Amino acid sequence: MIGLGFSQVIPAGSAVPVTDGILKQSEYPQLDTYQDMRLGQAVSTDGKTLYFALEAPTSGWVALGLGANRMDGAYLILGYDDGKNAVVSEETGRGHSHQPNAVKKLLTSAVKETSGKTVLEFSLPASDYAGISSLKMLLAYGKQDNFTSIHQRFVPVQVELKWK
Repeated sequence: MIGLGFSQVIPAGSAVPVTDGILKQSEYPQLDTYQDMRLGQAVSTDGKTLYFALEAPTSGWVALGLGANRMDGAYLILGYDDGKNAVVSEETGRGHSHQPNAVKKLLTSAVKETSGKTVLEFSLPASDYAGISSLKMLLAYGKQDNFTSIHQRFVPVQVELKWK
């Protein structure tokens, strides 16, 4: 499992990340590379919103899981862009599978495929993670535009949350 620090709050007066499926270098105060994926993270200045972006070298699906280093039990945000439809789904991992959530948490979301890379961006309320100092996550992507094909790459990470 790879660990990282999540201490970068969006500087006062700076723009919040734009949820458009484009990961810009200066958009996220915390931007790290894990194998062949880039993960951007930010906390709003008021501490109420978490922003995430995941870029993977695929023309298929990408996913970010929160709360677990495996699919089972993770809150999953999956997305793909097939050229006609950009689809984002909130799901919960169950064993080696996952199912759509009845309750939706995302405040904003976007997914976009460009030049063989797919970027998934989203924001959600920080209140679900307030008070915890470490968040287990998983990063994954697959080759196809669906949510049923097996992953090509899967990387567990752990984020240290440092609340202001």
